[in-house]
Amino acid sequence: MGKRGRMCPDLFPDLLECSSSSSVATLSTSSWNDDIDRLSELPDVLRLHILSLLPLKSAIRTGVLSSRWRGLWAHRWPDPSSLFLSSHSSSLIFPKLAAAAVVEEDAFVSSTNHCLAKRGRRRIDSFVLSFHQGQVLQSDLKQWLDYAAACSVEDFHLHVLPAEPVPASASLSRRNSNRRRNASSVSFHFPMESLLLTRLSLRGIHLSAANSASTRLEILTLHSVTLSEAALRKVVAACPVLRCLDIRRCKELRRIQISTSGPHLRSLTVVDCPKATELVVTSAPGLRSFRFCGTFLSKYSVENAKRLEDVYFTSAGPNLSLPNSNWVSCFEQLANVTVHTLCSHALQYIAVRGAGTIGPTRSLYRLEELQLLMLMMSDSNLNDVFAFLKLYQCPVLERLFVEFPTCTLDQHVMNYMEIPDEEPPREYLDKLKTIKIRNYKGHYNETRLVKFLLAKATNLSSLIIIAPRENFEKEYSKDPSDWLRSLHMQLSRFQKASESAQICFSECDIDGIQPTHSESFFKF
Repeated sequence: MGKRGRMCPDLFPDLLECSSSSSVATLSTSSWNDDIDRLSELPDVLRLHILSLLPLKSAIRTGVLSSRWRGLWAHRWPDPSSLFLSSHSSSLIFPKLAAAAVVEEDAFVSSTNHCLAKRGRRRIDSFVLSFHQGQVLQSDLKQWLDYAAACSVEDFHLHVLPAEPVPASASLSRRNSNRRRNASSVSFHFPMESLLLTRLSLRGIHLSAANSASTRLEILTLHSVTLSEAALRKVVAACPVLRCLDIRRCKELRRIQISTSGPHLRSLTVVDCPKATELVVTSAPGLRSFRFCGTFLSKYSVENAKRLEDVYFTSAGPNLSLPNSNWVSCFEQLANVTVHTLCSHALQYIAVRGAGTIGPTRSLYRLEELQLLMLMMSDSNLNDVFAFLKLYQCPVLERLFVEFPTCTLDQHVMNYMEIPDEEPPREYLDKLKTIKIRNYKGHYNETRLVKFLLAKATNLSSLIIIAPRENFEKEYSKDPSDWLRSLHMQLSRFQKASESAQICFSECDIDGIQPTHSESFFKF
């Protein structure tokens, strides 16, 4: 941006396009080189007019220009330009939105109708509508969807939560009983008739779709949505500029097929779709981020997987067996990956099947950050970590995050059979600078891994140890500070390849040093 307040036309192309086609005076490109912040000196009425011509995401970006622009986008339409209407107070998704209505169940429909009628049909930036299943009739929902479309909403969230249990002592009126019976499920028909809609989030609803013209949708989130495979294909095909697709807990999907009609899709997330057995991604040359959590599927087919830069691959929990899956061979050539997260079950796949599938040692030569989510930490789990580091060399790895299980029992002493130790890798981790370990308890295999890392990281700056989050005082019957001091003394005796390495112990997490994949899709 250069000097404060100066705007780069490359960052805000919408502003140049809009200003040239409106009553706002056209700014020549030479003015971008002036030292004077001409845009910020404009009267508020003109700056608000400029913002009204921009898409929501571009309007928000203007906040970086100067303090006079910061937050101004929220006032580009008459208040309230953002709505949060909810029948419950415990699900505040955006507590700072301009208008919020949290009402009791019996009054929710009438209160919502009154609120929208009073507001009138004026532009809406964001609209969040949240209620429990059985509270709203399909006719009521359709009326609200039509209202949102008529107001050209850009960011729309429709969340239908599970029905609240009714106490046995409660007596419902006949009207409410009929409403619960007739409104047990509501549906959403795609596409929504808002020409400016760029972000759509649906939860707990039936989704149907028809072949439709192209939409401007860029971000789509489907959470606990009931839809068919054909409906998913139609939705994706109608979104040529879709950048981010997030599919979570859609229990009826069996074959997830993603074939975009444009090159813009960059991020795909699939979480806990229990009936799914196959994932096919084609015609997505721009895909760079892939995140998967759930039971490993039998077939993965991701076109141009070698172009991925950000990969998260975990199961939803510990597994005792390895179902047939081709995921190791599908993702074996991650030549461009820079951030990678794996769970202990994924490491087990690599150790057992990777040696034969992967062949000679491969190099993740661009990997800068690795996160290991260890659902268990037995002897075999440690062997899997060593096997991974042998099969995949990581010459530029700088940050390593390890999360150990919260189980307070040392799984080394729980082994029921003799498991031969895997020989640790001989290669040094020359570029590794930061290691952060959560739920460290000083168990045998945890200590072995830390000892190995200290001996191999020749340029390590800091090793951060975070105490367990749960059952700490109950299980160890010690003062946390005393326990951390004893661990510090133990680790300080280990050989360190880096003399400047600092070992830091903490009872709580350190916010400043977090993995890129900080969102956890399951509980340890």
